[in-house]
Amino acid sequence: MTEETIRRDLDKLARAGRLLRTHGGAVLVPEASRDLSFEARQSANHEAKVAIARLAVGLVAPGDVIALDASSTVHELALALPDLPLTVVTNSLPATVRLAARTHIRVIATGGTLDRPSGSWVGSLAEHALDRLNIQKVFLSSKGVDFERGLSEVDDAQARVKRRMLDLAAERYLLVDSSKFGVRSVVPLARLHEVHALLTDAGITADARAQLVALGVSVRVAE
Repeated sequence: MTEETIRRDLDKLARAGRLLRTHGGAVLVPEASRDLSFEARQSANHEAKVAIARLAVGLVAPGDVIALDASSTVHELALALPDLPLTVVTNSLPATVRLAARTHIRVIATGGTLDRPSGSWVGSLAEHALDRLNIQKVFLSSKGVDFERGLSEVDDAQARVKRRMLDLAAERYLLVDSSKFGVRSVVPLARLHEVHALLTDAGITADARAQLVALGVSVRVAE
């Protein structure tokens, strides 16, 4: 079996949601697992996520009120944010901790029920906290991006918080690495036309890009 064949088979399994690609290998997704830990998700396709985050930084301006979800891709954006006068609303515990050292960034944590594996706040308290805020831009990711069904998540509690962020934000940015295309996870989240722009890495295929453009999605690629 050639290296190219192995890589193709791994990509196929990733698209089916059975594993996550990592730098130099792959992480198997356990059948009975509700979700992978934050640490496992953070290591998967890390270089692509860093590149996407750098691209997303250019969409943030001083004075913005932005929402960041608890995904590992958006966590890279939190790490990359310069210390500008911003307001960041997030349900991510790791992002809250990282941003605490930025003296010019006002951080608002949603609170709620702590989901320890993902390091995030979920539940009705988190959703109600979002309702009290005027959010200009949301940056979020999803477990799957299916061209027919749209965005999806493994966990309903995560999906509900992300859905609330989408509903409240004036501008919606989806940050996903190219392994997510063609993946349909358990819980529907949103249709693709609901996001204003999709940011991804250079691994996106010409076919995937064409399908997104046909759906009216603005695609930005991190080189």
